[in-house]
Amino acid sequence: PRRLRALPTVEVDKAALEAGVGVLSLLVTAGLAASNGEARRHVQGGAVRLNDEPVSDERRLVTSKDLSPENVVKLSLGRKKHILVRPI
Repeated sequence: PRRLRALPTVEVDKAALEAGVGVLSLLVTAGLAASNGEARRHVQGGAVRLNDEPVSDERRLVTSKDLSPENVVKLSLGRKKHILVRPI
């Protein structure tokens, strides 16, 4: 497995993450989906993972509780597309 630092990173507002960001809008922000509708189809198709755990609920909120010890959230689409979400 590749090291986390080698993955592309998108930054999100720390306060927004603490309040909770919808997984669909996070996919769009990260550039993994062009729209919320496309993101929803990816979730329904089982292609989305958060910190390597499958996401099955399209209403799932990503919060600061999802941060890894490296202070990032790994968002994955399929097997090849991975983005780190880092609060700023």
